[in-house]
Amino acid sequence: MKKVSLLIALLLASFAMNAQNSTNHPQRLKVGVVLGGGGAKGASHIGVLKYIEDMGIPVDYVAGTSMGSIIGGMYALGYSPDELTQLIAGIEWSEYIGNKIDRPMMSEVMRGRNSTTALIVPFSLESLFDRESKASFISQLPSAYVNNSSLINLFNDLCVGYQEDMDFNDLPIPFACVATDMITGDEVVLRSGSVPTAMRASMSIPGLFSPVAIGDKLLVDGGLVNNFPADVLKEMGADIIIGVEVTSTKDVTINDLKSLPQLFARLVVNSTSAKRVENRKMCNVHIIPDISGFGMLSFTPEAIDTLVGRGYKSASGFHDQLLAIKQAVDASAGHPVGKKLHAPHAMNLKQEAVLLRSITINNVSESDGRWLRRKGGLKDGERYSQDDIEQAINVFRGTGCFDEITYQIKESDSSNLNHQLSDTYDLAVNVKPAKPHVFGLGVRYDTEEGAALLTSIGINEKKFNGSKLNFTAKLSYSPKLNLTYTYSRSGVANFNLAYEYRNEHFKTTPLDPSETSMINLNYRQQKLSAYISQFHLLNLSTILGVSYISTTFDKSSIDTDTFDDWFEPNRFVTPFLNLKYDNLDDAYFAKHGLYANVNTHFYWDPKNGENNNYDVSLALQYYITPKNGRLTIIPQVYGRYFLNTAFFYNMRNKFGGEIEGRHFENQLPFIGISYVETLGPVPSLLRIARCDLRYNFYGKHYLTAIYNGMFSYGYTHGAGLKYSFDSPVGPISLTAQWSNLYVSRFSLYFSFGYTF
Repeated sequence: MKKVSLLIALLLASFAMNAQNSTNHPQRLKVGVVLGGGGAKGASHIGVLKYIEDMGIPVDYVAGTSMGSIIGGMYALGYSPDELTQLIAGIEWSEYIGNKIDRPMMSEVMRGRNSTTALIVPFSLESLFDRESKASFISQLPSAYVNNSSLINLFNDLCVGYQEDMDFNDLPIPFACVATDMITGDEVVLRSGSVPTAMRASMSIPGLFSPVAIGDKLLVDGGLVNNFPADVLKEMGADIIIGVEVTSTKDVTINDLKSLPQLFARLVVNSTSAKRVENRKMCNVHIIPDISGFGMLSFTPEAIDTLVGRGYKSASGFHDQLLAIKQAVDASAGHPVGKKLHAPHAMNLKQEAVLLRSITINNVSESDGRWLRRKGGLKDGERYSQDDIEQAINVFRGTGCFDEITYQIKESDSSNLNHQLSDTYDLAVNVKPAKPHVFGLGVRYDTEEGAALLTSIGINEKKFNGSKLNFTAKLSYSPKLNLTYTYSRSGVANFNLAYEYRNEHFKTTPLDPSETSMINLNYRQQKLSAYISQFHLLNLSTILGVSYISTTFDKSSIDTDTFDDWFEPNRFVTPFLNLKYDNLDDAYFAKHGLYANVNTHFYWDPKNGENNNYDVSLALQYYITPKNGRLTIIPQVYGRYFLNTAFFYNMRNKFGGEIEGRHFENQLPFIGISYVETLGPVPSLLRIARCDLRYNFYGKHYLTAIYNGMFSYGYTHGAGLKYSFDSPVGPISLTAQWSNLYVSRFSLYFSFGYTF
């Protein structure tokens, strides 16, 4: 008790000295709280703040770095510790850190690229050919894994009423945070401007989060220069400082520095060691919660609850010192003092809908802005929640045309200086156009085709409107080239001209029933197409056009006396229509959604009208995951019907393999058959029913039981058991399969990489 009494005496003596030196009426002792950085471990700050409130100690200033700036900034905006616990635990941090766009929100072009290429690099030709810029292709790689958009928008959702540039002293509790200027290496103390932007800058871990430009400064995580800014609180006017650090107290060994987050955390500790020691001396109470067993990315709800509890428990160990502070503050004021906000609590858009008087989309033309608002479902004069606005933003992101999309919700009455939150707001969406061109690279290996490499270049692919050119080359045993010119009008459609060349090698059953061994076939096809397609209609895409298709066969492995007519060169003019609906939540391991694809063609032979034909094909997949658990049920139906006799080999019904359209556009998948099986001119209807039972037994590991049956030529059925791993560069899978068809009843199929 003597130590605590001495603390009270010293505090009151300090207060009396300050009062004597002041020409104004003396003010009570001011309390500041400083919160250090530490990623998810910073959740323990909330527990300390809760104990401080339970003690009745007023907090007059808050300063923080990195995660401390987020917790401190939210507290300064009026959020209570209980509200902060719910907020931090309820945020899907993996979505923000992963920079994820929900697949149903993506355009058809963006879905196709993401599901075929392991490496996607946007670039600008102007920068590459500008001698003064000294740019290279490598120099145009992104500066970090996550850009600013998602986190800025998250913070904006929580800061409604305080999104405009302002003095941070005008917040409900005065606030400051620390960042590092990458240009000079200097410490930057942020005490004015945009609160969400300041918090975002303070926690911009280099390499993980992109830097934040404010004026002529490029800001990253403040932990690099001052991870425990008690000195900032002193400058703000705090007489008493309560410090909270989330630093491990145990000795560090080599085994503790194996991951990037661990290395970065240690870099922060080492680079700020001297300043941290000095700032600790400024604290009247210095609290280090127990964060053992948790890391910078331990953002699960269970981890957050545990860390908050540990913070509260650690603060309770300083009960006597905190009680002394409470008594000193009350004594200096002459009456008991409690928590007081100097301005209204910020509005949380996640909990309240707002009336939007106006909606503006900046950096796009007026017509494109109207189109975006319509696609996003945004209208002036309507009331919207955070989910509504995020839905619209995801639609905008899904076009693939913008690098960053941030938004602000400002009070309509900008002259309101009394911090009384208004009833109506203005939504301003700021978009930053993406680098227009894209380079993509994909790799694949499977036991049917061997190794394959996919390279693609999209010129102006990420432009919202205008001319675009895409070149794709698949280099493999069955090479394929595609060159497509597109003219886009967002309010109308895409107008396309495309040239495609494919040289397919594949195995099939013997054409002569007296033979038993498989045979190898090869054909070359060229296709010139003109078609109209939708630019970005959510989940539904439509293609209408006409193609000229020329097909020739290598007949060296064919008994030409018997089957020569089947493999004659053929040419068709082919009007076609494709309708596709796809709202699957993942391209390869979907848990929910529907995929439906309908194609119809009319084949007109200019040389021989008797060869004219008409077909329609269907693929249908439905994904059901009861209670969002581990088991996914996938019923599927495939079919193709042609009206007249399919004379040429390439027009006949085909099935086999895991991949739809692998060697022929009309090839339907069939588990149990690892080659191309071709039906004769009749029957003209091919029907396949299939059901998959996929179980996610651990992490990204899956086991799938498959059964399918074909209702042509009697009843053919097949079954398979498939192991899959969802790797960062594409699925890895091994399938053991069997069918009752007469050739190769049991087989193994291995594949690695995306399908292309």
